[in-house]
Amino acid sequence: MTPTVFVAGLFHETHTFLHERTGMDSFRKMALFHGRDIIANNDDNGSPMDGFLWYARERGWQVVPGIQMAAMPSGMVEEEVYNYFRAHFFAALEKSWPSLDAVYLVLHGAMVSEGTPDAEGRLLEELQHFLDARGKQIPVVAVLDLHANVSQQMVSNSTCLYAYRKNPHTDAREAAIKAAVLLHEIMLEPAVRQVFRATPYIIPPAGLGTDADPMRAVLRKAAAMEAASPEILCINVMAGFAYADIADCGVSFTCCTRGSAEKADACLAELERELAQHLQAAYPEENRLEEVLALTGKQTPVLLIEAADNIGGGTPGDGTGVLAPLLATGRNGIVAVLNDAVAVQACVAAGIGANIALLIGAKTDAFHGEPVKFEGTVKNLTDGRFELENKNSHLASIMGSHVNMGTCAVISNGQATILLTTCKTPPMDLGQLRSQGIAPEAARYIIVKAAVSHKQAYDPVAAAAFYIDSPGLCTSNLTRLPYRHIGNKIISMPAGT
Repeated sequence: MTPTVFVAGLFHETHTFLHERTGMDSFRKMALFHGRDIIANNDDNGSPMDGFLWYARERGWQVVPGIQMAAMPSGMVEEEVYNYFRAHFFAALEKSWPSLDAVYLVLHGAMVSEGTPDAEGRLLEELQHFLDARGKQIPVVAVLDLHANVSQQMVSNSTCLYAYRKNPHTDAREAAIKAAVLLHEIMLEPAVRQVFRATPYIIPPAGLGTDADPMRAVLRKAAAMEAASPEILCINVMAGFAYADIADCGVSFTCCTRGSAEKADACLAELERELAQHLQAAYPEENRLEEVLALTGKQTPVLLIEAADNIGGGTPGDGTGVLAPLLATGRNGIVAVLNDAVAVQACVAAGIGANIALLIGAKTDAFHGEPVKFEGTVKNLTDGRFELENKNSHLASIMGSHVNMGTCAVISNGQATILLTTCKTPPMDLGQLRSQGIAPEAARYIIVKAAVSHKQAYDPVAAAAFYIDSPGLCTSNLTRLPYRHIGNKIISMPAGT
C-alpha cells in the first residue's frame, strides 16, 4: 500500500537580544507557501524541503502538503506568525488526517515567538494532542538545523528527530533525505524510542564548525556509536543557537533507538564527556584589527571575519565595526557588503556612473557601530537576484538556490568596493559578489559577516582569515550579553579548565 505523508515546514532562527520583531512580512519575503505551492517552489532548489520531496517521489509516496513558512534569522517572532501557521497547519490536517500514514516536518529548532520560548516544542505537542484526540497513532519525523535548541517537549512529542551533521550546512538536503529514510523504516517497524540529554554548555557559533573540535570530535564519536549499534537509528549532536535567551539554549543530544533507553542515555552521557574534554576549542578568542593588519603580508585576499554582525545569526548586516577602522587606516582593495536599503535608494536615484556621498551602514540599532561617510561612484545597479554557485551551500539550507537580495547597488572609490543590499543576505556563496560584478579574488581585504557558514565559499579563495573583535549582538564573547533565562548554563571557558 502506498503511504500518505503530510508535510509542512516552519523555519526561523530567533535572536532574542535583537530589538526588532519578526512579523509576517519577513516570512512573505522568503517563504510562505500553501498546499501544492510548496512543491512548485521547492522543486530542485537544494533545500531540505526539496530533499524530502525528492525522496517521496522516489518512494512513490502520496504527499499532502500543508503550509511552509520561513524567514531569515532575526529578532523575536511575533505571535501573529505562529498563530497564522498553526491555523493553516491544523486546518490542512483536519481535512486529511484520516488517510495519513505519517507526518514529516522541516523545522529549524531554534524559533522563539512572543508566546513561547519553544515554538517547535509547542507545535509538536499540539500536533500530538490533535492526533491523540482522533485515536491516530502515526510517526512524526522532523529534520532540524544543526543549531537547534532542542527541548524535552520536542523529543517527547515526536517519533524521530534528525539534525544536519555539517557546519557549514552543506548537508541540509542530504539530512532531510536521511530523515525521510528513517521515516520509511519507522513506518515499516514502528517500535522506536527517543532519549534526550541536555548539556550545560552554550557555545558561540564561531566555536561550532564541524571541521574543528569540539564538534568534530563529538560527531566522530556519535557516528562510531551509530555504526557499532544496529538498534540505534540515529544520534543527533545539536550545537544550539547561543543568541536565544531561553532555558533550553545550548548543546544537546538525542538518540532514536530500538534498544534500551538506558543504553541510549549512556551513549549520550559519553558524548557529553567528549564535549567537555574539548571545551578549550569551543570559545575562540578574536583578534584586534590593528594586530591582524600588522600580521598580513603580500598574499591576498585576507578575510576579516566580523562574527559579531553574523547575518546568518540574525544581526542586521549593516555593522561598521570593522569597515570604519579599516577605511581609517587608508588601506585599499577593500570589499564589503552592507545591508542598507536607504543607501541603495540614494544610488538608484543618482544612477550608474554618478559620484555620490553617503552615510552607509549602522542604521538599524546602536549595537553595530556608527554610520560611515563614503564618497564614490555608483558602479552597478541590479535587482539583486542570483543563483547559487554551489547548490549544496549553507545558503541553500535557508533560502534554496534562488536568492533575492532586493535591489542592490555597488559603489566604489580608490579604497573600497561596497555592495549595498536591500535585504540582508548571508555571505555563504561567492555568487553573491560575482553576480554584482565584484571579483573576490582581486580584493586585498574582504569583510565577511559570518561565523562559520562562509567557510566553504570563501576559504578556497583566501590567503588568510582572521576573526576580528568588533561590536555586535552576535559577539563570540557571550559574557557581553544580558542573559536572564538560561539558569546555570556555561557561556565561557570554565576557570581552571
